[in-house]
Amino acid sequence: MIKVYNYVGQTEDECKLKCIEELDVYACDIITKTVEEDGQVKVDIIKKEDIINYIKEYISNVAKSMNLEINLEVRESEEIFNVVMISDNNSILIGKDGRTLNSLQTLIRQSIQNETGFNIKVNLDASNYRAKKVKYFEYDIKNIVREVQKTKMDIKLDPMNSYQRRIVHSLVSNYDNIETESVGEEPNRCVVIKYIGK
Repeated sequence: MIKVYNYVGQTEDECKLKCIEELDVYACDIITKTVEEDGQVKVDIIKKEDIINYIKEYISNVAKSMNLEINLEVRESEEIFNVVMISDNNSILIGKDGRTLNSLQTLIRQSIQNETGFNIKVNLDASNYRAKKVKYFEYDIKNIVREVQKTKMDIKLDPMNSYQRRIVHSLVSNYDNIETESVGEEPNRCVVIKYIGK
């Protein structure tokens, strides 16, 4: 269970200061959500340590249900919780095209949101599956960029999620004479890589 601490005061800083003193934590150890109502500030606060423990317990329960042995490490950076898992059967944990991993990630995020009201970003990876997939994805995009530079013709990529589009935009920004544009509506939104000659 993740406990949500509620503080009311004149300012957000005043509420955070009360929390830090009462819970004996540092500002970097908490996540806050602030709402202003009737001239007062209401701040909901959760401890990052509680989220990490919740994630570990959640995955432990899933592992028991799936009859798997899972070792995991949770690291938090900029309020994103990155979970690296290693199991005795990674293929079952990952699933076809990463579907089991994606589903588990969605379930954990939704469970935390239901428990706390906070939208917490949790990224799951098993046996570096996602890291390898991103590496191959980036390799493909670089090849496409080289093709656009060579032919000077725009290339429209297949529809992709916002995370993949962000990777494309970021990668392409490193190239001269090339720009990107997202086109279309979800779920068919895609990126066009364009040649912009000088």
